[in-house]
Amino acid sequence: MKLLEVTRDQVKGKVGVIAIGSVEQHGPHLPMGTDSLMAEWLASQLESSYPEEVILFPTLTYGCSFEHGNQPFIGVSYINMINFLTDLAESTKRAGLLSLIIVNGHGGNESLLDVVRRQVNFANDKFKVYLFSMVGRDKGLFNVIDMHAGSVETSRMFFLKPSLVRMEKLKEIRDFSVKEGVFQTITTDKANPYGVINVGGDVQVDPKKGEESMRNAYADLESLFLRVKQSLAINEG
Repeated sequence: MKLLEVTRDQVKGKVGVIAIGSVEQHGPHLPMGTDSLMAEWLASQLESSYPEEVILFPTLTYGCSFEHGNQPFIGVSYINMINFLTDLAESTKRAGLLSLIIVNGHGGNESLLDVVRRQVNFANDKFKVYLFSMVGRDKGLFNVIDMHAGSVETSRMFFLKPSLVRMEKLKEIRDFSVKEGVFQTITTDKANPYGVINVGGDVQVDPKKGEESMRNAYADLESLFLRVKQSLAINEG
């Protein structure tokens, strides 16, 4: 069920699922909403598989993207996002949902999401927030390490929405080198002039590997949902 389409009485007793990503540069070849689109696909797949048990929230496309420096992004501060998501979780509980699963597609959200989870979970006995993240997955899928807009993300997007992958723009990238300290001491724009953090070589595009990555991620998300269901059944018992 979709949150925007259900009535007030249909909300109660369900598990909420919300995708959260970012609106930020993903090199010259990928859409600004890459992280959001991946997370949204996963959350939508879960709702499609369990329509009577899952309430699909509208995707939260904006995230925290200050790590991109002078490269284009549209987002909010960490403090604002923590407060926003904490309020969202508390209102979710008051509306009668049993738990909330956050599906995250953006690395810049990781730290603040852990704070939100702790703040909500330690203040509630039954209602809990669970996190599922695409960050750091499939490091061995290619012989390079995709930290941003590289081989893994490009292949995933080629599987999900091939029309949004600008292959001709990918060919314009002449420098795949990455300076040390990216995402920790220096921003993306300082680490690579094209905003692509693909450590070890050029971007390789393989739609089959992209599909494998997304379907494996969904299997893990589904497994998390089933554990949440089991936990709720135990608590009710």
